[in-house]
Amino acid sequence: MKKLKPPDTDVLLKIMQIADVPQNLDAMQYVMFQFDFKDYEQFILECPPGSIRFNNVLRVAVFCDNLGVLVDGGAVDHEILFELYPIPWQKLEPVIHGMRRELLWPDLFDYFEKVGKQYQKWWEPKAKKMKLPEAPKTDGARAPVRPMTRPTLVQATRFARPGAGVPARPAAVTARPGIRPGVRPGVRPGVRPGVRPLPRPSRPVKQTAKKAKAARSKRAAKKGRRR
Repeated sequence: MKKLKPPDTDVLLKIMQIADVPQNLDAMQYVMFQFDFKDYEQFILECPPGSIRFNNVLRVAVFCDNLGVLVDGGAVDHEILFELYPIPWQKLEPVIHGMRRELLWPDLFDYFEKVGKQYQKWWEPKAKKMKLPEAPKTDGARAPVRPMTRPTLVQATRFARPGAGVPARPAAVTARPGIRPGVRPGVRPGVRPGVRPLPRPSRPVKQTAKKAKAARSKRAAKKGRRR
């Protein structure tokens, strides 16, 4: 890698601040590990404008387009920039072409396309020289582990793709008919278990004035007969 010059350092530090914004980090993570659309029609059907996934793609396209402007204008060396950030033009190319057709905007994200092709030319010879780490060798005492027993990083992130099926929460236990939820059968509301409820006070029978007068007259008539 080339040595950093003071102007390159200032520009790179500002780019890092923009790239480290949580929304930009989430958008780049989605494009790098979860985005798997091959055509624009399917993408726009499942990710309409305004959705989180559409905004993630738009954020990455705008960010990379800005990087292309800086590289094309000579503000930062492309090799130094490519060491820090991948340019996912090949993954987003079908979507960008579809946006250009639909919006009648032929130069939409053209600097993204330019820096993306430049990144691909820089990356291909470098990738041929690099070697992937080998899987650990097992001794004879242990049986060899079958390949793909665990999901890879890309597969694991695809499982967590927005809109994927999420395991449903366990259903709540339904109460028996006639019993309110949260109330134990045989226990009156407001009474603690193990405590005998106090007997309810007997309510006196209320008599109307007419009934009381009739009762008094009957008692008086009985007394008169006895005499």
